[in-house]
Amino acid sequence: MYTMILLLYLQQGLDVTLDQANLRGQYLKAGQCETAARKLRGPVPIPRNYSAAWQDVMCIKVNTNVRVNEMKPIDLSKALQAYAPLHCQAEGAWERVAQLCRGPEQRGEGEEGGGGGSGDTPARSARR
Repeated sequence: MYTMILLLYLQQGLDVTLDQANLRGQYLKAGQCETAARKLRGPVPIPRNYSAAWQDVMCIKVNTNVRVNEMKPIDLSKALQAYAPLHCQAEGAWERVAQLCRGPEQRGEGEEGGGGGSGDTPARSARR
């Protein structure tokens, strides 16, 4: 079983943004998916305040027990809100969600890359 992922890109000035991605359709063979995908690739109408807009499409294999619906994508943040980990601490798959609320680590001025920082994690050599 195959499905396609529609990728909508919008350009404003020189900045290109992947605005949305969603699944579309079920196909028994890769060739059927690619044939349908070719028709969907390319320029799309340009929204106001943008200089260009286009759509790319990828075909991907999915397990036979997976159903692809063409409904509006689920807002994952709302779906997980009721079960969010406390204070950004989590294990396993929840760790990836917890990293979203922590945000990117900031480097101080004059700090170089490499492991000489004084973050929360002790340096590797200190654990030996």
